[in-house]
Amino acid sequence: MKVSIALLMLCCLSLTDGQTEVQEENCKLNIWNEVRDVRDMVVELRVKLDMVMNDNSKMAEQILELKKENAGLNERMKVSETQLEELKRENAEQTKVAFSADLGIRGHLGPQTNAITLAFNNVLTNIGNNYNPETGLFTAPVKGVYYFRFTICGIQINKSTGANLYKNGKNIVSVGQWLHHDQHRYASNGAVLQLEVGDVVCMKLLPGYTIYDSKDNLSTFSGFLIYPI
Repeated sequence: MKVSIALLMLCCLSLTDGQTEVQEENCKLNIWNEVRDVRDMVVELRVKLDMVMNDNSKMAEQILELKKENAGLNERMKVSETQLEELKRENAEQTKVAFSADLGIRGHLGPQTNAITLAFNNVLTNIGNNYNPETGLFTAPVKGVYYFRFTICGIQINKSTGANLYKNGKNIVSVGQWLHHDQHRYASNGAVLQLEVGDVVCMKLLPGYTIYDSKDNLSTFSGFLIYPI
């Protein structure tokens, strides 16, 4: 009987130890599972953090690049503004030359036995005052390229009409219509001239020719500076 009781107690102890070991193993397994889960979460967080850091780094680089581009644009704008101000200053300092005048007579002039300088005395424009309406002479104020144009009208029957453009006393271009007309007729011409300071340009009526004008400003002489050189 005593032997049976002893065996029974031994079996109980064995079962108890076995259950304890199983519980311990299960507990260890649960702990390792939790540790693994935490480790995975940490790894995932690190990956996300690296991604965020990379994105922030790229964003910082983009911001820096935009700042550089903006600085470059500001510099270019300053250069453009400086150039614009320089152009404005140069334009303000540049000599302005332009004139336009009508012959200013009522009726016809000529024919003459000698050539005469035509004084277009009805001034329409005279910027710079380089054209003298009393003498009909234009005097170049600066060395440059100039443009001159003129139109003349004639009405006398059996009389030629015409005029010539002169530079420093030398004939440059001419216009004319000859004999046998009994109504208003017109002739025009023009020239681009390179002038030195003090060069003189004028219109002349040659011997035997006539020119006509009226209140409608039919005969005109004009010129302007294209650019200085």
